[in-house]
Amino acid sequence: MPELELKTYDDLKKYVSAFRQKNMGLLIIVSRAGLGKSYLVESELEVEDPLTLNSHVTPLRFYQLLYNKTKEEKDCLIIIDEAEMMFSNPKLKTMLKLLCDTRTVKTIRYDTTSSLLKRGEYEQSFETGAKVIMLINTLAPKDEHIKAIMSRGHLVKFEPPDIEVINYLLSWEKIEKKKIDKEIIKFMQAFTPGNSFNLRTYVKAEESKISGLDWEAEILSEIGLDQRLLIMRRILNKYKSEPDRIKAWEQQTGNERATYFRFKKLLLKR
Repeated sequence: MPELELKTYDDLKKYVSAFRQKNMGLLIIVSRAGLGKSYLVESELEVEDPLTLNSHVTPLRFYQLLYNKTKEEKDCLIIIDEAEMMFSNPKLKTMLKLLCDTRTVKTIRYDTTSSLLKRGEYEQSFETGAKVIMLINTLAPKDEHIKAIMSRGHLVKFEPPDIEVINYLLSWEKIEKKKIDKEIIKFMQAFTPGNSFNLRTYVKAEESKISGLDWEAEILSEIGLDQRLLIMRRILNKYKSEPDRIKAWEQQTGNERATYFRFKKLLLKR
């Protein structure tokens, strides 16, 4: 499914800003978990008081919340987090399809025997001009109904490189007034393989460091790098002579001299 790739948080904010101005009926943001897309979207739209729904909502509750929000504001903004989790529920999928129709005014229906609707508290159908932003972690739709939903909106894939994630972390000090551990950031900068870091990588490393745990090993494990790179880094920092370094390498890894030079070269490339 065609999708536009966004590489920076500023570019992502531009799309969210266009949505906030109600220039888009449906914006779909796909990215791996832990990049802060939910927080960014909620922060950018906070003043607009959007309705936020997630995968834990039941079909009936989905209908009720959407009904109430539409009564407050006909063209309200709706954030649907972890939208892919809703696609497995037939009733939710049907309502999402209706909600994401390209028409300016959509009719939402809910057929049920629930007494909550039968008592007249809610109509069994209503019209809404709601604008929808979907946040998705993984997208590989096979269902034709889901493909139909995706085709109706602006579909963007947010895939920032590691250095962009790190720079966004550094911006927290100014924007969020949160002190950032520069030692952890410096370590992350030394091991930027491409698209592996997320904001949770830093948060967990900070927690482990405060707890006196091996936060450096945790970072390398999370991004899937060989722990021997960390051993090499520590050996190079501790020992000055090559013979001492090679001896320490053989003792700590059980690997031979040739492997030492191979991992040293790999590390120094970073």
